[in-house]
Amino acid sequence: MPKAYALLQFNVNDAGKFGRYRQGGAPTILANGGKVLVAASIADVREGSLPAKLVTILEFPSLAAAETWYASPEYASVKHLRHEAVSAGSLVFLDGFEMPSGSGKEDQSS
Repeated sequence: MPKAYALLQFNVNDAGKFGRYRQGGAPTILANGGKVLVAASIADVREGSLPAKLVTILEFPSLAAAETWYASPEYASVKHLRHEAVSAGSLVFLDGFEMPSGSGKEDQSS
């Protein structure tokens, strides 16, 4: 089963409130098997533009785990802090991708 990812992009307007969101939200991610892969406010954009200044990527063992995290009462208790602290944002779930076996160089015969 492929992993799943949550892509969050926001402009932070209230750093104090957003800090409280991060502090309260982190344990809810871990409790659902997730981890933070990226949390960056500086990006080296090579093409196009980012819709927001802060980009975060979370990894979960499955889409079901990501959905459970988002719907959990524990996350709901801190989610309002993010809503109050940011603007111009989005939170999107993405399916992971697993490379089919036999598609890499290590699988080619010489």
